[in-house]
Amino acid sequence: MVRIWLGDHLIAEYAAEPDRASRYQRVMTPKFTGLRITVDNSVTGKASELPNEQLWPLTVQ
Repeated sequence: MVRIWLGDHLIAEYAAEPDRASRYQRVMTPKFTGLRITVDNSVTGKASELPNEQLWPLTVQ
């Protein structure tokens, strides 16, 4: 589970396999300097699928 936080507020949650979730965190953390991005392998639940890696650069202009 990849979670994106603004302070204590959860603003996005994605489901992804651990390797892909870690890559997303590494790529996006420097781009979203005001947000905290966490990866938790033990969490399950309903979440959106992580966007395709080809779209990751398009999330930040």
